Amino acid sequence: MTILQANLATSLLLIALGVPLLFNHPVIRRLVLRFPRSKTAAGITMVLGTAWFLMAHVGNLSNADFGEYKILITVLSLLILVLSYIYLPDFLAVRGASILVLLFAREALDAAFQQYQYPSRLFMVSVVYLAIMAALYFSAWPYRLHDFLEWMFHKDTRSRTMGTAMVCFGVLLGIIAFGY
Repeated sequence: MTILQANLATSLLLIALGVPLLFNHPVIRRLVLRFPRSKTAAGITMVLGTAWFLMAHVGNLSNADFGEYKILITVLSLLILVLSYIYLPDFLAVRGASILVLLFAREALDAAFQQYQYPSRLFMVSVVYLAIMAALYFSAWPYRLHDFLEWMFHKDTRSRTMGTAMVCFGVLLGIIAFGY
């Protein structure tokens, strides 16, 4: 992933997550509030996270990096996926989303690494580090995401403010991306 692609992907993600919050439609509110405990969302996020991990990281292990244990790591990862879905279904969607955020963050930060000629990369890096902190926090205490979402949707202005901030920063990142 290049720095342009990382910036555009981060920009599009912010806009895609922010636009529904701007409109604050009851259907969107209901979907967002159901997300943390949704079994469907848990299945999708966990399968995507596991597949991404296996293809991007385990598949590229060299012998120096436990490459001889690729099959064992793959089997254990799939076992963890299935067992967590069976025995730890509560808030599994939050943990799956956290996995996806952390995997995306690695790609985005790798793209921005040592790109000192582009000081504007720090806008994207700052958002990515905020996402990392949120992902680590919510994966440790997933019920807090549910509490945060209820707080955010308690007043219309909160969700609209969050949506506006996300869309504006996403647009800013999109504009910055074309400066590379």
